[in-house]
Amino acid sequence: MDVQVDRTDAGSSDEKHEAVGKASDCPPTDGVVSVGGVPAQTYEAIDGTTVVIPRGKPKSGRTWKNLRTKRHSDIKKDKPLWTTWNKKMQQRAEKQSIKLFQKELKELKQKQMEEKRKRQEEHKKHKLENERKSEIVQPIRNTAKIKRMKKKQLRQIQKRDTGNIGRVVNEVK
Repeated sequence: MDVQVDRTDAGSSDEKHEAVGKASDCPPTDGVVSVGGVPAQTYEAIDGTTVVIPRGKPKSGRTWKNLRTKRHSDIKKDKPLWTTWNKKMQQRAEKQSIKLFQKELKELKQKQMEEKRKRQEEHKKHKLENERKSEIVQPIRNTAKIKRMKKKQLRQIQKRDTGNIGRVVNEVK
């Protein structure tokens, strides 16, 4: 870490060797002493020289990090550019038209989904009707047969209206 020493008097060559770090190599600073780009703490020695106290090792161990000199709130922020009333109204109208367009697109998509759902329901309904029409059924007139049937056969039995007005008949697929 570089340490700068600001000497007020032009001392002898012995005093130059007492300087800590690379103070003799550093360009003169106008009374402002910094260590690693951060203003450092200094004290004045008995012989009238200003000695810089080097910055210690950070607790985190990240020696390459610089100390924060300004707070975030001190950073200058650009004021927003003021717009004219007409421009503001134009932007508002544009935004409203975009929202309206988005709403129309949503409604169109929803309408298409609803139509698709209705077509699917009708297709399913027609398919079921066609299946029922094409089924080969065998009406059971003797109900005593049901008692003699096995479980697998009983699972296949369904009650259906075979088109005889209101008359319900047991059928086997």
